[in-house]
Amino acid sequence: MITSRTSYLGLVADLLRSALGSLVRPSTISFDDFITQIRLIGVGAIPTTTLIAMTAGYVLALVLELQLNQIGKAALVPSMLWIILTEQVVPVGIALVFTGRSVSAVTAELGAMQVSEEIKALFTMGIDVVPYLLLPRFLGFQIMLPVVTLVGIYASLFGGWLLCGTVLKMSAGDYIYYALDGARFSSVLLAMAKSALFAFLIATIAIYKGLNVRNGSREISEATTQSVVSSVIVITMANAVVTTFQLADQ
Repeated sequence: MITSRTSYLGLVADLLRSALGSLVRPSTISFDDFITQIRLIGVGAIPTTTLIAMTAGYVLALVLELQLNQIGKAALVPSMLWIILTEQVVPVGIALVFTGRSVSAVTAELGAMQVSEEIKALFTMGIDVVPYLLLPRFLGFQIMLPVVTLVGIYASLFGGWLLCGTVLKMSAGDYIYYALDGARFSSVLLAMAKSALFAFLIATIAIYKGLNVRNGSREISEATTQSVVSSVIVITMANAVVTTFQLADQ
């Protein structure tokens, strides 16, 4: 991993092995770096993702209201918002925000550390870079993407209420009633499962691309671009696969 290019499957195996090992021996992971990655990867993304989720909920509510009002079914807007936002729009949208914001940052950071031989220096000092350097970033994605997705779900529903409250003159109580009427908690579980899957994919891609940088700043920019593009592709494909299996069971 340090002196030669690592394989993706080898990296995944090392990360999973290190994650399991940290459960037995928590001291193997750098706690300070873990908290730092939680803040950089996830906490710092909350303002942006909240704003995007609110506007997405508002715009989707506007579109649904215009269409359903033509057939006298405007009251269905909240319940449709719950399904569409929770199961589809928010998990994918938040993952894409993380891709543009955090995946690129992790790839560039690890790439710069490879070029400057900081990772090699850690290895020379006898420090296992997987639990010390890589695992905190991996866990940062795995923990914070589901958390921020949950925040985004309720922010998007609030954005939908801004439209329903002003256009449909719907009170907050009525909005919540119609939104939750027929709603299933499994929708939230599905959103969390999707976000955990997306987090695993984009985190491993970011780390993989960053670790395989070797030849200067130009390769860092290329690796960053590749990690972002690859993450966008796998997110959309994974969502399509999960949604297909989900609907096939219904």
